Amino acid sequence: MPGRLLIIWDFDSALGQINSTMPYNFKYDPIYQEIENVDYILTRAETENIEMTFACLGFAAEPGIFPFNIPDIISKLYSKGHEIASHSWRHEWFPSLTEKQVFRTLERSKQALEHCIGTGETVSGFVPPHSRPMSWIKKYSISLGDRGLYPFHKGSDIGYVLKQLDKLHYRWCRVLTNYRPVWEKITGHSNEDKVNFSEWEIHDNIVCVPQHYTGFDKPAIDYIKEAVNKNETAVISGHPAALSRDKSESREHFDRFITKAVQLRDEEGLEILTVSNFINKKFPK
Repeated sequence: MPGRLLIIWDFDSALGQINSTMPYNFKYDPIYQEIENVDYILTRAETENIEMTFACLGFAAEPGIFPFNIPDIISKLYSKGHEIASHSWRHEWFPSLTEKQVFRTLERSKQALEHCIGTGETVSGFVPPHSRPMSWIKKYSISLGDRGLYPFHKGSDIGYVLKQLDKLHYRWCRVLTNYRPVWEKITGHSNEDKVNFSEWEIHDNIVCVPQHYTGFDKPAIDYIKEAVNKNETAVISGHPAALSRDKSESREHFDRFITKAVQLRDEEGLEILTVSNFINKKFPK
């Protein structure tokens, strides 16, 4: 078996960028740059015949005012064969949400995205904004950085979020790979390797997609090399907006990463899939 690569994009769009930074840092230029970067990603994917997963805000899928509402761009991504997943309604900080708010952001984002791309029951994936919550009560994993405590804030527990996803007929959710009991965090104990392929789990009928690495620099390339060597599945995440920054998700790193992935596909048989296409193979209903 050749190994597999899943690429997930956190497409924050305008409202997501506002809610990801301090409001007084708001500028229009990064929003327009992100849209240009999405066009670049789409062109590169089409040239190399690659399908990816784009997690989008439900708010962005609604008709409205550009660049805050971009349904045409989301529809275009879907029409080119890419998967559309939910990235929440407006990029909320989940640990602070009430029970009703958790359900409504998952529900409305799914409805808006499915209406945008013109299909029913097609949006089956969820990518938590800010990669939060980082607490999982069932695994005795608690993160004070969530700034919300269970059970006072139900959105602060990824286990609770998974239950709501099941109610709304989602199929998968991206999760962190470092949910460890609080005593292991205190002692600093960890068995994680530099390149660690976590076991895929299903909780409350939701496939938990491990978030292996965010970025396209050397560690990401190490992951896909090891995926080929060990017949594993590498999950690499990125942000379209970050292609414009000189960090691990830069355009230069992205181009180098895609070139290597295509080489491994052509020479070693690496499969490059959307998340749902992989899950349908690995966990058929």
